Amino acid sequence: MAIDSQIEPNTKPSETGRKEHRSHPRLIVFLVCLVISILMWLFIELMKDYTDEIKYNVSFINAPRDLILTHSGDSVISVGMNAQGFELLAAKYAHKLRELTIDLSTLKIRPTADGYIAYLPSSGIVDQLGTQIRFDKEITYIKPDTLFFRFSKIFVKQVPVKLDLDYSLNGQYDITDSIAYTPQFVTVSSIKSIIDTLSFITTKKLQLLQLDSSVNIKVALKKGYRASLLKFSTDSVTVKLKVEKVTEAGYTVPVFVSGNGENVKIFPDKVEIVCRIPLSAYPHIAASDFSAEVEFLPSSIKEKKLKVILIKTPEKVRVLKISPAEVEYIIISK
Repeated sequence: MAIDSQIEPNTKPSETGRKEHRSHPRLIVFLVCLVISILMWLFIELMKDYTDEIKYNVSFINAPRDLILTHSGDSVISVGMNAQGFELLAAKYAHKLRELTIDLSTLKIRPTADGYIAYLPSSGIVDQLGTQIRFDKEITYIKPDTLFFRFSKIFVKQVPVKLDLDYSLNGQYDITDSIAYTPQFVTVSSIKSIIDTLSFITTKKLQLLQLDSSVNIKVALKKGYRASLLKFSTDSVTVKLKVEKVTEAGYTVPVFVSGNGENVKIFPDKVEIVCRIPLSAYPHIAASDFSAEVEFLPSSIKEKKLKVILIKTPEKVRVLKISPAEVEYIIISK
């Protein structure tokens, strides 16, 4: 009897596979321990004290009311401080904390031929800055060591405001009243060279798109690139637009002749007025609320037609078209 011989596959895992399988947990444990060690070392190092220099933006308050600050020398100062590593990192990279305010109420100002000047030693503002800089830091120095200021007299002028508005309306909606904004004049305070060139102030661009309801909104005034030298009686204006749903309607209105038109006959003597009317006002509008005329003067003889002019129109009505816009005429001999 012949017996078929079969070779059984080796189902035992290889020695190399078992080693690779065991190496993964060891690698993970090693990496975790390494990260923990680095974090502990970093924590210990950051607990130590260091000295570093940090730059701060500065602004100034309480300048004399009858003068305007035209030059402050430096708007950025460097503060050397000694503190823990954690605190220095927070102070250096937290942008919200990198603005300081300097009080000028005790500043001694003296007049010169071209304005007013003053100076402030940095040693005199250490206490001010110390209360604003967070954490328990020791200020070792401030650069520059002296801040210099130049002031000028304030000049005042009242100028009109120009509204910079761009709008569009949604469907059957329209502005049913004049666009209003207040105030229409502002008082501007600045140095003489700027005041002399100001004839008006514009608002920032206001875009109102696809309007389908009334608007009551504030828009800021545009101060331009010399904003630090300009003070306004108000920084914004209030804009009001009355928006209502409207319908289109037509009215037949008789045309009268004014001027020297006793012997002038026009034709047609009636025109069709097409207009947009708020739905709320539509039931109360009639043809008698409109009045149209043409003016005939001796000089009109040169003209072949006379232009139709509306002399009375109901409030909140927007006239779209007058048909015809001009009428023919004949002079009847007496």
